[in-house]
Amino acid sequence: MPGLRRGLAVAVLLAAAAVAAADVPADVLILSSYRSRVGANARPRLQPHAGVDFALPAGTPVLAGADGEVGMLIDYEPGCGVGVVLLHPGFTRWTVYCHLTRAVVKTRQAVARGERIGFSGASGNSAGVPHVHLEVCTAPCASHRDGDLRGTLDPMALVVGCHDPQRVYPTDRLVLTLPFECGPWSTDAGR
Repeated sequence: MPGLRRGLAVAVLLAAAAVAAADVPADVLILSSYRSRVGANARPRLQPHAGVDFALPAGTPVLAGADGEVGMLIDYEPGCGVGVVLLHPGFTRWTVYCHLTRAVVKTRQAVARGERIGFSGASGNSAGVPHVHLEVCTAPCASHRDGDLRGTLDPMALVVGCHDPQRVYPTDRLVLTLPFECGPWSTDAGR
């Protein structure tokens, strides 16, 4: 048990360092970082994690991290659960948002950075913990299994903080904003 506690402590410190490096507010809780071997439920993973899991109360609006087009809607209970895959033309990158209660977009729909694409939840293999899994792929994807990091990047390396509708974001490279509103979250239990 001491080894597990030490491993969890290291994972928390690494997640905190990733948050600080990405200019993310201190109240944002990362449950499982990229390559982490600790799951959203704080239990060990057998394989490294292919995305980042952000703690969010169920029903929290999930926002597009960048302008794009809905490439695919996912409904895969053994994995991602309910999810949305966004294509970011011009960058050959895709972002994946998993474990939603529901998506509110349609395939081929254009979405703008900060636009609502769904609501957080605990669908799929979320271990029953409400959160949103954010993944970045370098080839068309529908989310990767733990341990399969081929064609993935650490999303936090692209995160520039909270979405600010007044801010002008770079257009020469893909940058992501957090997939939720910063500050006090509002949930709608009816969603």
